[in-house]
Amino acid sequence: MADMIDLAAPEDSVRSPAAQVRRLPRSVEWASACAERAPRVRGPFPGPRSLALRARCLAGEFGSYPWVDRVPVAFETGQGVTLTDADDNVYIDLTHGHLGAALGHANPEVIEAVHRQLGRLSHVRNQPSGIRAELQETLAGITPGDLNLMAFYSSGTEAAEGAMRVARAVTGGHEFVSFYGDYHGRTTGAIGTSIGSRMTGPRPGGFISVPNAYCHRCEFGLQPSSCGLHCLDFAERAIHMNSHGALAGIVAEPITNASGARVFPDGYLRGLRDIADRTGALLIFDEHATGLGRTGRMWGGDHEGVVPDVIYFGKYLGNGYPVTVVATREAYREVLAPERQGSTHGGQPLACAAALASVQILLRDNLAEHARLTGDKCLAYMQGVAGRHAIVGIGQGRGLQLGYEFVDPKTGVPSSEVVDAVYKAAMARGIVTSPVGPTLRVSPMMVTSEAVALKALRILEEAIAEVGSRLA
Repeated sequence: MADMIDLAAPEDSVRSPAAQVRRLPRSVEWASACAERAPRVRGPFPGPRSLALRARCLAGEFGSYPWVDRVPVAFETGQGVTLTDADDNVYIDLTHGHLGAALGHANPEVIEAVHRQLGRLSHVRNQPSGIRAELQETLAGITPGDLNLMAFYSSGTEAAEGAMRVARAVTGGHEFVSFYGDYHGRTTGAIGTSIGSRMTGPRPGGFISVPNAYCHRCEFGLQPSSCGLHCLDFAERAIHMNSHGALAGIVAEPITNASGARVFPDGYLRGLRDIADRTGALLIFDEHATGLGRTGRMWGGDHEGVVPDVIYFGKYLGNGYPVTVVATREAYREVLAPERQGSTHGGQPLACAAALASVQILLRDNLAEHARLTGDKCLAYMQGVAGRHAIVGIGQGRGLQLGYEFVDPKTGVPSSEVVDAVYKAAMARGIVTSPVGPTLRVSPMMVTSEAVALKALRILEEAIAEVGSRLA
Protein backbone atom coordinates (compact mmCIF):
# COMPACT_ATOMS: atom_id res chain seq x y z
CA MET A 1 0.00 0.00 0.00
CA ALA A 2 1.20 3.47 -0.82
CA ASP A 3 1.09 6.62 1.28
CA MET A 4 0.12 5.08 4.61
CA ILE A 5 -0.25 7.22 7.71
CA ASP A 6 -0.19 5.90 11.28
CA LEU A 7 -2.64 7.68 13.54
CA ALA A 8 -2.58 5.26 16.45
CA ALA A 9 1.07 4.51 17.19
CA PRO A 10 3.62 6.82 18.81
CA GLU A 11 6.37 8.04 16.54
CA ASP A 12 9.02 5.62 17.82
CA SER A 13 6.80 2.58 17.22
CA VAL A 14 6.19 3.16 13.53
CA ARG A 15 9.04 0.81 12.61
CA SER A 16 7.73 -2.16 14.61
CA PRO A 17 5.67 -4.92 12.91
CA ALA A 18 2.80 -4.42 15.36
CA ALA A 19 2.55 -0.76 14.43
CA GLN A 20 2.24 -1.63 10.75
CA VAL A 21 -1.09 -3.34 11.44
CA ARG A 22 -2.57 -0.11 12.74
CA ARG A 23 -1.56 2.09 9.82
CA LEU A 24 -4.30 3.66 7.74
CA PRO A 25 -4.40 4.13 3.97
CA ARG A 26 -4.21 7.75 2.86
CA SER A 27 -7.88 7.93 1.87
CA VAL A 28 -9.03 6.35 5.15
CA GLU A 29 -6.88 8.69 7.23
CA TRP A 30 -8.28 11.75 5.44
CA ALA A 31 -11.93 10.72 5.47
CA SER A 32 -12.03 9.46 9.05
CA ALA A 33 -10.17 12.43 10.51
CA CYS A 34 -13.24 14.47 9.60
CA ALA A 35 -15.21 12.50 12.23
CA GLU A 36 -12.98 13.43 15.17
CA ARG A 37 -15.70 15.65 16.66
CA ALA A 38 -18.70 13.93 15.08
CA PRO A 39 -21.50 13.37 15.62
CA ARG A 40 -22.90 16.61 17.01
CA VAL A 41 -26.65 17.32 17.09
CA ARG A 42 -27.93 20.39 18.93
CA GLY A 43 -31.21 22.23 19.33
CA PRO A 44 -34.61 21.15 17.98
CA PHE A 45 -34.45 18.20 15.59
CA PRO A 46 -35.01 18.37 12.69
CA GLY A 47 -33.97 21.99 12.80
CA PRO A 48 -35.91 24.95 11.37
CA ARG A 49 -33.68 25.41 8.32
CA SER A 50 -34.03 21.75 7.38
CA LEU A 51 -37.80 21.96 7.72
CA ALA A 52 -37.93 25.10 5.60
CA LEU A 53 -35.87 23.49 2.84
CA ARG A 54 -38.04 20.41 2.98
CA ALA A 55 -41.14 22.54 2.48
CA ARG A 56 -39.55 24.25 -0.53
CA CYS A 57 -38.65 20.93 -2.13
CA LEU A 58 -42.06 19.38 -1.48
CA ALA A 59 -43.71 22.32 -3.23
CA GLY A 60 -42.32 21.10 -6.53
CA GLU A 61 -42.09 17.32 -6.07
CA PHE A 62 -44.74 14.62 -6.46
CA GLY A 63 -43.08 12.04 -4.25
CA SER A 64 -40.17 11.39 -1.97
CA TYR A 65 -38.42 8.55 -0.18
CA PRO A 66 -40.35 7.52 2.94
CA TRP A 67 -37.38 7.78 5.30
CA VAL A 68 -36.93 11.41 4.24
CA ASP A 69 -40.53 12.00 5.26
CA ARG A 70 -39.81 10.39 8.65
CA VAL A 71 -36.81 12.61 9.41
CA PRO A 72 -36.72 15.54 6.95
CA VAL A 73 -33.12 16.58 7.46
CA ALA A 74 -31.58 18.75 4.72
CA PHE A 75 -27.92 17.88 4.27
CA GLU A 76 -25.99 20.85 2.96
CA THR A 77 -22.34 19.77 3.03
CA GLY A 78 -20.27 16.64 3.47
CA GLN A 79 -16.63 16.02 4.31
CA GLY A 80 -15.09 12.58 4.46
CA VAL A 81 -17.35 10.23 6.43
CA THR A 82 -19.47 13.08 7.80
CA LEU A 83 -22.50 15.09 6.72
CA THR A 84 -23.59 18.52 7.98
CA ASP A 85 -27.19 19.67 7.75
CA ALA A 86 -28.65 23.12 7.20
CA ASP A 87 -28.84 23.67 10.97
CA ASP A 88 -25.13 22.86 11.47
CA ASN A 89 -25.69 19.42 12.95
CA VAL A 90 -22.90 16.97 12.08
CA TYR A 91 -23.49 13.26 11.41
CA ILE A 92 -21.45 10.11 10.77
CA ASP A 93 -22.71 8.72 7.49
CA LEU A 94 -23.39 4.96 7.37
CA THR A 95 -25.32 5.03 4.11
CA HIS A 96 -23.61 7.67 1.89
CA GLY A 97 -26.44 7.98 -0.59
CA HIS A 98 -27.17 4.25 -0.71
CA LEU A 99 -23.50 3.39 -1.11
CA GLY A 100 -22.86 6.00 -3.80
CA ALA A 101 -20.11 8.04 -2.13
CA ALA A 102 -18.04 5.34 -0.47
CA LEU A 103 -14.73 7.16 -0.91
CA GLY A 104 -15.88 10.08 1.21
CA HIS A 105 -17.84 13.24 0.60
CA ALA A 106 -15.82 15.90 -1.23
CA ASN A 107 -12.95 13.52 -1.86
CA PRO A 108 -10.21 15.88 -3.08
CA GLU A 109 -8.66 13.37 -5.48
CA VAL A 110 -11.96 12.72 -7.26
CA ILE A 111 -12.72 16.45 -7.31
CA GLU A 112 -9.34 17.17 -8.89
CA ALA A 113 -9.83 14.48 -11.55
CA VAL A 114 -13.27 15.80 -12.51
CA HIS A 115 -12.08 19.42 -12.45
CA ARG A 116 -9.13 18.57 -14.69
CA GLN A 117 -11.39 16.76 -17.18
CA LEU A 118 -13.97 19.55 -17.06
CA GLY A 119 -11.32 21.91 -18.37
CA ARG A 120 -10.66 19.61 -21.32
CA LEU A 121 -13.95 18.04 -22.46
CA SER A 122 -17.09 17.53 -20.42
CA HIS A 123 -19.49 15.64 -22.67
CA VAL A 124 -19.67 13.67 -25.89
CA ARG A 125 -21.81 10.62 -26.51
CA ASN A 126 -19.99 7.32 -26.99
CA GLN A 127 -17.10 8.77 -28.98
CA PRO A 128 -13.71 7.24 -28.21
CA SER A 129 -11.45 9.22 -25.92
CA GLY A 130 -8.30 8.66 -23.95
CA ILE A 131 -10.06 8.82 -20.59
CA ARG A 132 -12.70 6.31 -21.73
CA ALA A 133 -10.06 3.90 -23.02
CA GLU A 134 -8.02 4.19 -19.83
CA LEU A 135 -11.07 3.46 -17.67
CA GLN A 136 -11.99 0.42 -19.78
CA GLU A 137 -8.46 -0.94 -19.58
CA THR A 138 -8.26 -0.36 -15.83
CA LEU A 139 -11.60 -2.04 -15.18
CA ALA A 140 -10.65 -4.99 -17.40
CA GLY A 141 -7.76 -5.57 -15.03
CA ILE A 142 -10.11 -6.14 -12.07
CA THR A 143 -13.32 -7.61 -13.53
CA PRO A 144 -13.66 -11.35 -12.94
CA GLY A 145 -12.55 -13.92 -15.50
CA ASP A 146 -12.85 -12.74 -19.09
CA LEU A 147 -15.62 -10.22 -18.43
CA ASN A 148 -13.75 -7.56 -20.38
CA LEU A 149 -16.41 -6.27 -22.79
CA MET A 150 -18.14 -3.23 -21.32
CA ALA A 151 -20.95 -0.78 -21.82
CA PHE A 152 -21.33 2.41 -19.77
CA TYR A 153 -24.53 3.87 -18.36
CA SER A 154 -25.50 6.53 -15.85
CA SER A 155 -27.85 4.65 -13.49
CA GLY A 156 -28.21 1.27 -11.89
CA THR A 157 -31.52 0.59 -13.59
CA GLU A 158 -30.03 1.29 -17.01
CA ALA A 159 -27.27 -1.19 -16.26
CA ALA A 160 -29.80 -3.83 -15.20
CA GLU A 161 -31.68 -3.38 -18.47
CA GLY A 162 -28.40 -3.46 -20.40
CA ALA A 163 -27.43 -6.75 -18.75
CA MET A 164 -30.78 -8.25 -19.73
CA ARG A 165 -30.27 -7.12 -23.32
CA VAL A 166 -26.94 -8.96 -23.34
CA ALA A 167 -28.66 -12.13 -22.14
CA ARG A 168 -31.41 -11.87 -24.74
CA ALA A 169 -28.90 -11.32 -27.53
CA VAL A 170 -26.63 -14.20 -26.50
CA THR A 171 -29.31 -16.80 -25.75
CA GLY A 172 -32.16 -15.79 -28.02
CA GLY A 173 -34.46 -16.13 -25.00
CA HIS A 174 -36.48 -13.58 -23.11
CA GLU A 175 -37.28 -15.14 -19.71
CA PHE A 176 -35.52 -14.28 -16.45
CA VAL A 177 -35.33 -15.81 -12.99
CA SER A 178 -34.75 -13.62 -9.94
CA PHE A 179 -35.09 -13.95 -6.18
CA TYR A 180 -37.27 -12.79 -3.33
CA GLY A 181 -36.04 -9.63 -1.68
CA ASP A 182 -33.68 -8.53 -4.45
CA TYR A 183 -33.92 -5.10 -6.05
CA HIS A 184 -32.53 -4.24 -9.47
CA GLY A 185 -34.33 -1.08 -10.60
CA ARG A 186 -37.61 0.66 -11.42
CA THR A 187 -38.06 0.38 -15.19
CA THR A 188 -40.35 -2.29 -16.62
CA GLY A 189 -37.69 -4.93 -17.23
CA ALA A 190 -35.74 -4.25 -14.06
CA ILE A 191 -38.85 -4.26 -11.89
CA GLY A 192 -39.68 -7.68 -13.32
CA THR A 193 -36.64 -8.98 -11.44
CA SER A 194 -37.20 -6.89 -8.30
CA ILE A 195 -39.34 -6.24 -5.27
CA GLY A 196 -42.54 -4.71 -6.65
CA SER A 197 -45.24 -2.41 -5.33
CA ARG A 198 -48.77 -1.33 -6.19
CA MET A 199 -47.38 1.57 -8.21
CA THR A 200 -45.10 -0.64 -10.34
CA GLY A 201 -48.00 -2.88 -11.28
CA PRO A 202 -47.91 -6.62 -11.96
CA ARG A 203 -44.70 -8.45 -12.81
CA PRO A 204 -44.37 -8.64 -16.63
CA GLY A 205 -44.73 -12.00 -18.36
CA GLY A 206 -41.58 -14.07 -18.69
CA PHE A 207 -40.23 -13.16 -15.25
CA ILE A 208 -40.03 -15.82 -12.52
CA SER A 209 -39.30 -14.99 -8.88
CA VAL A 210 -38.26 -17.68 -6.39
CA PRO A 211 -36.92 -17.82 -2.80
CA ASN A 212 -33.19 -17.48 -2.25
CA ALA A 213 -31.01 -19.17 0.35
CA TYR A 214 -31.75 -16.92 3.31
CA CYS A 215 -31.15 -19.44 6.07
CA HIS A 216 -31.99 -17.04 8.90
CA ARG A 217 -35.64 -17.10 7.79
CA CYS A 218 -35.90 -20.03 5.40
CA GLU A 219 -38.95 -19.74 3.15
CA PHE A 220 -39.35 -23.52 3.40
CA GLY A 221 -38.93 -23.78 7.17
CA LEU A 222 -35.89 -26.02 6.81
CA GLN A 223 -32.58 -26.16 8.68
CA PRO A 224 -29.35 -25.36 6.81
CA SER A 225 -27.58 -28.32 8.38
CA SER A 226 -29.93 -30.78 6.71
CA CYS A 227 -31.74 -29.02 3.84
CA GLY A 228 -29.16 -29.78 1.14
CA LEU A 229 -29.78 -26.31 -0.32
CA HIS A 230 -33.36 -27.21 -1.13
CA CYS A 231 -33.90 -23.68 -2.46
CA LEU A 232 -31.63 -24.47 -5.42
CA ASP A 233 -33.64 -27.57 -6.27
CA PHE A 234 -36.83 -25.54 -5.97
CA ALA A 235 -35.48 -22.84 -8.26
CA GLU A 236 -34.55 -25.35 -10.94
CA ARG A 237 -37.94 -27.04 -10.72
CA ALA A 238 -39.64 -23.63 -10.94
CA ILE A 239 -37.70 -22.93 -14.12
CA HIS A 240 -38.80 -26.20 -15.71
CA MET A 241 -42.42 -25.65 -14.65
CA ASN A 242 -42.69 -21.99 -15.71
CA SER A 243 -40.27 -21.53 -18.58
CA HIS A 244 -41.37 -21.95 -22.18
CA GLY A 245 -37.88 -22.90 -23.27
CA ALA A 246 -36.78 -19.29 -23.64
CA LEU A 247 -34.73 -18.73 -20.48
CA ALA A 248 -32.25 -15.90 -21.00
CA GLY A 249 -30.81 -15.16 -17.57
CA ILE A 250 -30.63 -15.82 -13.85
CA VAL A 251 -30.26 -12.48 -12.05
CA ALA A 252 -28.98 -12.40 -8.48
CA GLU A 253 -27.26 -10.24 -5.90
CA PRO A 254 -24.30 -12.14 -4.37
CA ILE A 255 -25.22 -10.48 -1.06
CA THR A 256 -28.48 -8.59 -0.92
CA ASN A 257 -28.85 -4.86 -0.50
CA ALA A 258 -32.51 -3.82 -0.31
CA SER A 259 -33.39 -6.76 1.95
CA GLY A 260 -30.59 -6.10 4.39
CA ALA A 261 -27.19 -7.65 3.65
CA ARG A 262 -28.29 -11.29 3.48
CA VAL A 263 -25.27 -13.58 3.13
CA PHE A 264 -25.95 -16.94 1.51
CA PRO A 265 -24.46 -20.28 2.60
CA ASP A 266 -21.39 -21.77 0.97
CA GLY A 267 -22.28 -23.51 -2.26
CA TYR A 268 -25.28 -21.36 -3.11
CA LEU A 269 -23.63 -19.14 -5.71
CA ARG A 270 -21.88 -22.17 -7.20
CA GLY A 271 -25.28 -23.83 -7.38
CA LEU A 272 -26.67 -20.90 -9.36
CA ARG A 273 -23.70 -21.24 -11.73
CA ASP A 274 -24.56 -24.92 -12.23
CA ILE A 275 -28.24 -24.21 -12.89
CA ALA A 276 -27.31 -21.58 -15.47
CA ASP A 277 -24.99 -24.03 -17.20
CA ARG A 278 -27.63 -26.77 -17.27
CA THR A 279 -30.39 -24.51 -18.57
CA GLY A 280 -28.33 -22.50 -21.04
CA ALA A 281 -29.10 -19.23 -19.27
CA LEU A 282 -26.55 -16.53 -18.55
CA LEU A 283 -25.70 -16.03 -14.90
CA ILE A 284 -25.97 -12.30 -14.13
CA PHE A 285 -24.69 -10.81 -10.90
CA ASP A 286 -25.90 -7.41 -9.74
CA GLU A 287 -22.71 -6.16 -8.08
CA HIS A 288 -23.87 -2.59 -7.44
CA ALA A 289 -23.76 -3.06 -3.67
CA THR A 290 -21.13 -5.80 -3.47
CA GLY A 291 -18.62 -4.90 -6.17
CA LEU A 292 -15.39 -2.91 -6.05
CA GLY A 293 -14.21 -4.44 -2.81
CA ARG A 294 -17.08 -3.66 -0.46
CA THR A 295 -17.44 -7.23 0.83
CA GLY A 296 -13.71 -7.70 1.38
CA ARG A 297 -13.11 -9.24 -2.04
CA MET A 298 -13.17 -7.33 -5.31
CA TRP A 299 -16.50 -8.92 -6.32
CA GLY A 300 -19.21 -10.66 -4.36
CA GLY A 301 -18.88 -13.78 -6.48
CA ASP A 302 -15.20 -14.04 -5.56
CA HIS A 303 -16.09 -15.45 -2.14
CA GLU A 304 -17.08 -18.71 -3.88
CA GLY A 305 -14.82 -18.39 -6.89
CA VAL A 306 -17.85 -18.00 -9.15
CA VAL A 307 -17.45 -16.12 -12.43
CA PRO A 308 -20.84 -15.13 -13.87
CA ASP A 309 -21.47 -14.39 -17.53
CA VAL A 310 -22.45 -10.77 -16.90
CA ILE A 311 -21.94 -8.35 -14.04
CA TYR A 312 -23.24 -4.86 -13.66
CA PHE A 313 -21.96 -2.42 -11.10
CA GLY A 314 -21.68 1.24 -10.20
CA LYS A 315 -22.80 2.75 -6.90
CA TYR A 316 -19.55 4.29 -5.72
CA LEU A 317 -17.70 3.87 -9.02
CA GLY A 318 -17.95 7.62 -9.60
CA ASN A 319 -18.07 8.44 -5.86
CA GLY A 320 -21.35 10.25 -6.35
CA TYR A 321 -20.94 11.00 -10.04
CA PRO A 322 -23.47 8.82 -11.92
CA VAL A 323 -21.68 6.10 -13.88
CA THR A 324 -22.46 2.39 -14.11
CA VAL A 325 -21.03 -0.51 -16.11
CA VAL A 326 -22.16 -3.76 -17.68
CA ALA A 327 -19.26 -6.18 -18.19
CA THR A 328 -19.54 -9.44 -20.08
CA ARG A 329 -17.49 -12.14 -21.78
CA GLU A 330 -15.20 -11.47 -24.72
CA ALA A 331 -16.71 -14.52 -26.42
CA TYR A 332 -19.94 -12.56 -26.92
CA ARG A 333 -18.32 -9.76 -28.93
CA GLU A 334 -19.66 -10.80 -32.32
CA VAL A 335 -23.21 -11.50 -31.23
CA LEU A 336 -23.39 -8.23 -29.27
CA ALA A 337 -22.04 -6.01 -32.04
CA PRO A 338 -25.49 -5.40 -33.61
CA GLU A 339 -26.95 -4.42 -30.23
CA ARG A 340 -25.19 -1.03 -30.33
CA GLN A 341 -25.43 -0.46 -26.60
CA GLY A 342 -25.23 3.19 -25.69
CA SER A 343 -26.51 5.91 -23.38
CA THR A 344 -26.55 9.69 -23.74
CA HIS A 345 -24.66 10.30 -20.51
CA GLY A 346 -23.16 6.86 -19.98
CA GLY A 347 -19.38 6.87 -20.12
CA GLN A 348 -19.04 10.54 -20.99
CA PRO A 349 -15.62 12.03 -20.17
CA LEU A 350 -16.52 13.53 -16.78
CA ALA A 351 -18.02 10.24 -15.62
CA CYS A 352 -14.96 8.35 -16.81
CA ALA A 353 -12.65 10.75 -14.98
CA ALA A 354 -14.54 10.30 -11.70
CA ALA A 355 -14.64 6.52 -12.12
CA LEU A 356 -10.97 6.21 -13.01
CA ALA A 357 -9.94 8.27 -9.98
CA SER A 358 -12.13 6.12 -7.74
CA VAL A 359 -10.68 2.85 -9.00
CA GLN A 360 -7.14 4.19 -8.66
CA ILE A 361 -7.81 5.08 -5.01
CA LEU A 362 -9.39 1.68 -4.41
CA LEU A 363 -6.35 -0.15 -5.77
CA ARG A 364 -3.66 2.12 -4.36
CA ASP A 365 -5.02 1.93 -0.82
CA ASN A 366 -6.07 -1.73 -1.00
CA LEU A 367 -9.52 -0.78 0.22
CA ALA A 368 -10.94 -4.26 -0.36
CA GLU A 369 -8.63 -5.59 2.34
CA HIS A 370 -9.46 -2.62 4.55
CA ALA A 371 -13.16 -3.45 4.10
CA ARG A 372 -12.51 -7.06 5.09
CA LEU A 373 -10.61 -6.21 8.25
CA THR A 374 -12.88 -3.39 9.36
CA GLY A 375 -15.98 -5.34 8.41
CA ASP A 376 -14.95 -8.32 10.52
CA LYS A 377 -14.73 -6.08 13.59
CA CYS A 378 -18.03 -4.37 12.78
CA LEU A 379 -19.88 -7.65 12.22
CA ALA A 380 -18.58 -9.10 15.49
CA TYR A 381 -19.83 -6.01 17.32
CA MET A 382 -23.22 -6.16 15.56
CA GLN A 383 -23.66 -9.82 16.43
CA GLY A 384 -22.98 -8.88 20.04
CA VAL A 385 -25.68 -6.21 19.79
CA ALA A 386 -28.11 -8.87 18.53
CA GLY A 387 -27.35 -10.93 21.61
CA ARG A 388 -27.88 -7.98 23.97
CA HIS A 389 -31.13 -6.54 22.62
CA ALA A 390 -34.41 -8.38 22.10
CA ILE A 391 -35.53 -6.10 19.25
CA VAL A 392 -32.57 -7.17 17.06
CA GLY A 393 -33.25 -10.32 15.08
CA ILE A 394 -29.82 -10.56 13.50
CA GLY A 395 -26.75 -8.53 12.63
CA GLN A 396 -25.43 -9.76 9.30
CA GLY A 397 -23.38 -9.03 6.23
CA ARG A 398 -19.82 -9.29 4.98
CA GLY A 399 -17.10 -6.69 4.73
CA LEU A 400 -18.75 -3.27 4.82
CA GLN A 401 -22.05 -4.53 3.37
CA LEU A 402 -23.87 -4.84 6.70
CA GLY A 403 -27.33 -4.63 8.19
CA TYR A 404 -29.65 -5.35 11.11
CA GLU A 405 -33.02 -7.06 11.08
CA PHE A 406 -35.39 -5.79 13.78
CA VAL A 407 -38.26 -7.67 15.36
CA ASP A 408 -41.15 -7.15 17.72
CA PRO A 409 -39.60 -8.16 21.06
CA LYS A 410 -42.77 -9.96 22.17
CA THR A 411 -43.43 -12.01 19.03
CA GLY A 412 -40.05 -12.18 17.29
CA VAL A 413 -41.75 -11.18 14.03
CA PRO A 414 -39.78 -8.82 11.76
CA SER A 415 -41.05 -5.30 12.30
CA SER A 416 -40.91 -2.21 10.09
CA GLU A 417 -42.26 -0.17 12.99
CA VAL A 418 -39.27 -1.03 15.18
CA VAL A 419 -36.89 -0.16 12.33
CA ASP A 420 -38.63 3.19 11.94
CA ALA A 421 -38.19 3.96 15.63
CA VAL A 422 -34.50 2.96 15.63
CA TYR A 423 -33.83 4.96 12.47
CA LYS A 424 -35.31 8.10 14.04
CA ALA A 425 -33.47 7.61 17.33
CA ALA A 426 -30.18 7.08 15.48
CA MET A 427 -30.64 10.19 13.36
CA ALA A 428 -31.35 12.25 16.48
CA ARG A 429 -27.95 11.06 17.75
CA GLY A 430 -26.19 11.94 14.50
CA ILE A 431 -25.93 8.48 12.88
CA VAL A 432 -27.28 8.22 9.33
CA THR A 433 -28.54 4.79 8.29
CA SER A 434 -30.98 3.50 5.69
CA PRO A 435 -34.21 1.67 6.63
CA VAL A 436 -36.10 -0.65 4.33
CA GLY A 437 -38.87 -2.91 5.58
CA PRO A 438 -37.77 -4.67 8.79
CA THR A 439 -34.07 -4.08 8.08
CA LEU A 440 -31.66 -1.24 8.69
CA ARG A 441 -28.75 -0.98 6.28
CA VAL A 442 -25.57 -0.11 8.14
CA SER A 443 -22.78 0.38 5.64
CA PRO A 444 -19.68 2.34 6.64
CA MET A 445 -17.85 3.97 3.75
CA MET A 446 -14.90 2.17 2.23
CA VAL A 447 -12.76 4.90 3.79
CA THR A 448 -14.13 4.58 7.33
CA SER A 449 -11.54 3.61 9.90
CA GLU A 450 -12.24 0.82 12.35
CA ALA A 451 -12.28 3.33 15.21
CA VAL A 452 -14.86 5.57 13.56
CA ALA A 453 -17.01 2.65 12.41
CA LEU A 454 -17.13 1.17 15.90
CA LYS A 455 -17.85 4.59 17.42
CA ALA A 456 -20.84 4.93 15.11
CA LEU A 457 -22.04 1.41 15.92
CA ARG A 458 -21.81 2.11 19.66
CA ILE A 459 -23.94 5.23 19.27
CA LEU A 460 -26.37 3.28 17.11
CA GLU A 461 -26.60 0.71 19.92
CA GLU A 462 -27.64 3.52 22.27
CA ALA A 463 -30.55 4.21 19.91
CA ILE A 464 -31.40 0.50 19.84
CA ALA A 465 -31.36 0.37 23.63
CA GLU A 466 -33.66 3.40 23.87
CA VAL A 467 -36.22 1.89 21.51
CA GLY A 468 -35.95 -1.50 23.19
CA SER A 469 -36.62 -0.03 26.62
CA ARG A 470 -39.79 1.67 25.30
CA LEU A 471 -41.08 -1.61 23.87
CA ALA A 472 -40.16 -3.88 26.76
